[in-house]
Amino acid sequence: MNEPNTPSSELQAVLDAAVDAIVLIDHAGRIQVFNHAAERLFAYSEQQTLGCNVSMLMTERDRDQHDAYMERYLRTGIAHIIGIGREVQARRSDGSVFPAFLSVGRVAGAEPPRFVAFIHDITLRIQALAAVQRERDRANRYLEAAQTILVALDLNHRVTMVNRKGCEALGHEEDALLGLDWFETVVPAEQRARTACDFDALIEREPRQPFHCEYEVTTRSGARRLIAWRCVVVGDSPTSASGVLCSGDDVTDVRRAEGDARETSERMMHVSRLATLGEMASGISHELNQPLSAIANYAQASARLLSMDTPELADVREAVEQITAQALRAGEIIRRLRSLVRNRTTDRQLARVNEVIEELGTLSRADARASDVRIVLELAPDLPRMNVDRIQIQQVLLNLLRNSIDALEVTTPGHRVVVIRTGLDPTGDILITVADTGPGVPQDLLPRLFMPFATSKAHGTGLGLAISRTIVEAHGGKLDYQGDGGRGAAFTVKLPAAQEADI
Repeated sequence: MNEPNTPSSELQAVLDAAVDAIVLIDHAGRIQVFNHAAERLFAYSEQQTLGCNVSMLMTERDRDQHDAYMERYLRTGIAHIIGIGREVQARRSDGSVFPAFLSVGRVAGAEPPRFVAFIHDITLRIQALAAVQRERDRANRYLEAAQTILVALDLNHRVTMVNRKGCEALGHEEDALLGLDWFETVVPAEQRARTACDFDALIEREPRQPFHCEYEVTTRSGARRLIAWRCVVVGDSPTSASGVLCSGDDVTDVRRAEGDARETSERMMHVSRLATLGEMASGISHELNQPLSAIANYAQASARLLSMDTPELADVREAVEQITAQALRAGEIIRRLRSLVRNRTTDRQLARVNEVIEELGTLSRADARASDVRIVLELAPDLPRMNVDRIQIQQVLLNLLRNSIDALEVTTPGHRVVVIRTGLDPTGDILITVADTGPGVPQDLLPRLFMPFATSKAHGTGLGLAISRTIVEAHGGKLDYQGDGGRGAAFTVKLPAAQEADI
């Protein structure tokens, strides 16, 4: 057995200061130097290893091949492990195995040859890589399991990630989308400029907050789908951005269903208006007959005056003026009817509540007179304006008026009164009250009063109050009933006053 060479003091200092294990072996693989780091790493003392074959530090997998590698290198000069770093399994004195990175080099000028090995424990690195891989695998599973579209874009609008749901929604494979400009690839041409501008503004906005938007995407088959997006800026720090992560939900069918529901609701409102006006037809026809009869009478009088030998032109002129006035009156009644009957989309405008009520005067009073009902207006002055659909609110008031007039049929003539009152509640909301002197709502109907098809009328649809409450609530208001122990009914409509931003 060769005696190990004793290192110089300078070399010994280097060996002792080294963090990695350093092992010097001779041409036969016998250990000649074993530094302090090697002692700590392998749990052998230097004395236990000097002169022993380095294979004592190896697992069985490498031990049988080591001597053959050395013999082949010395015979042929072809390196299999010399000068080539590689990962190996190393063995401690207690038999435990750990992963290590091994680098072996030949000592220049040494004859017979000697070799130096640097051994670095990579247990922590492998554990860290395994942990990163586990987190990456977990994140990928989350991405793949997500039932929303997930897309990551860099600052140049290029796709850096898209999950399986996104690929399914768009009809593209992930590889076909990665690296492409998102907006140029999937956004319809007429929406690209706006959506790209919104994207750039999101990155520049301070402080950075999630951004919500909706825009269409075009699938591989050419179909368009409306997506609701929530986008957040991502980066290494709060002040630096590397891209944007967007999650999207396909709301195409939801928006279509909402549109269908809105259209159905508007149709129901239209039908309700027609039903209300149908119930008022007798009073309205009477109101129209009056100006039409007057027109006929004045026209006949004009003809008689003109047939005289000496026509009284002043009388003729007065008759013609009366014809004009009565024609305008009839035209105004028809205009009111047409505005209420017209099937139209919602159109909210600033309006004064008293004007909305006064516009109904012609139609409501005609119906009231036909039923011997007196309508009293108690309208508070200087009320704030409302942001409402005028026709819809008039529909609500007509429903309430018609209900009151019907309820008053059992009341003695001369005591049939409906009071329409306006004012403000303590919170600043606008109040409209329609009260009558009738018997009130039957007790058994109260729990179902605002439910569809609930009615005490023999020929009623039961939709009026249900639709009225829907309209009022859509305006941010409230419709309530207040009874007075069988001595009348009062319905109160509460609507918010217009805000400064609406005026």
